[in-house]
Amino acid sequence: MILEAATLYIKPGAINDFESVFRSAYGIISKMQGYLGHELYKCIENKDEYILLIRWNAIHDRSIGLRHSPEYKEWNALLQPFYDPQPEVKHYIDIPVEGREYEREKRMNKDE
Repeated sequence: MILEAATLYIKPGAINDFESVFRSAYGIISKMQGYLGHELYKCIENKDEYILLIRWNAIHDRSIGLRHSPEYKEWNALLQPFYDPQPEVKHYIDIPVEGREYEREKRMNKDE
């Protein structure tokens, strides 16, 4: 699994519109090959800052499948006008660590 982390800075005064448009844009990205899920978090300290976490099956699902698709152009057209500056996007792999909540859940599900 690949975790894509994007720091989003939204233009002042546009956060309500951004959140509304983002909710509708969810339907675009969720249909992409390799998409596993996403989360959007709003920063407490800076009201115009968000972090978007998207889980992909593999890096090529994001870098090739998404970036070269018509759906990406649609996603980008909807959300791009809200960004200032452009998002910083990085990709991460999982380092298993005991004690994480989802590790406990996986073990419990195996026992059922």
